[in-house]
Amino acid sequence: MVVNIYDTANEMSRQLVKTQEFVGLKKSFNALKKDKDAFDSFKKFQQMQAAAQRKQMSGQNPSDDEIKAIQTIAKEISGKKAVQDLMNHERQVDQMLQQLNKTVTSPIQDLYSEIMPQAPTDKDKK
Repeated sequence: MVVNIYDTANEMSRQLVKTQEFVGLKKSFNALKKDKDAFDSFKKFQQMQAAAQRKQMSGQNPSDDEIKAIQTIAKEISGKKAVQDLMNHERQVDQMLQQLNKTVTSPIQDLYSEIMPQAPTDKDKK
């Protein structure tokens, strides 16, 4: 039997947008867009953060001024309710994706389990 794992991944992608976690994220993002001031600040923060990451990936470090600017805008937007709601829903989606990743990669973990140290159980501690 030939398995096309990408078909499964594409199906998961279609199902992801139907989860309550993603629906909540989408609603929060749409609400953020309606708050023009918060959305503009959020976009600016995302762009500044992406620029700093690109610099780091090319072997450069962001300047102190760039870091301070990012920290300042992060502090500003973190106090906005629309951004707080979005971040809360992002965490929920991230938790779901982490669990999915754990489930998907469990065969690999199982494969290598014989060489990985096991965490002690309560039974072992006695």
